[in-house]
Amino acid sequence: MTMEPDERVTQEKYAKYAQILEKTKWASEFSWDHICKLCQYIDPVMAKKGAVVFKEGNKDKSLGIIVKGSIDIIKQQDGKKSLITTLRSSQTFGEMALLDGEPRSATGVSTEDTIIFFISEKNLLALTDDDPTLGFKLVWKIARLVSQRLRKTTGMLVDYMG
Repeated sequence: MTMEPDERVTQEKYAKYAQILEKTKWASEFSWDHICKLCQYIDPVMAKKGAVVFKEGNKDKSLGIIVKGSIDIIKQQDGKKSLITTLRSSQTFGEMALLDGEPRSATGVSTEDTIIFFISEKNLLALTDDDPTLGFKLVWKIARLVSQRLRKTTGMLVDYMG
C-alpha cells in the first residue's frame, strides 16, 4: 500500500513532533507508538522571548507541554506582578483549565524562544474516542500532575501558616 503525497507529508510532520516530544521527561512513560499517536492531536506553537503564551482570566481549555524553552508564571494582584514560578522543558501548564474549563489563574510569558505542544479539550476528547487506552493514560497523567501540584501548594500553605 502506498501513501498519497499529502499523507506522507502529514506522517513526516507527526514523526518530527514525536521525536521532539520523546526527548522530554514528560513523555517518558509513553511508548513510541503512543507518542506518535499523541502528536496527531497536538498543536505546536513557537513563542518568541517575551510573548504572552496565556493570559490570566482567559478561558482556553488546553494543556501546554513545554518541549523547549521556559515560561514565567505571573500573577497580578492589586496592580503588582508577582513571579509564581518558571516552568521549563518537560513541564506542563493548563491542566485545570483543560479539565474544568475555568479561566486561567495566572499569565504565562516566555522567557526565551519556546516551543509548546498544546492539547485542546476537543483534541483530548477526539483522542479518547480514537484510542481509549491512550486517552485514559493521558488523563491519568494529567490527574497525577494536578495532584502533585495540589500537594506542593498545600505543603507551602502549611509552611506559610506555621
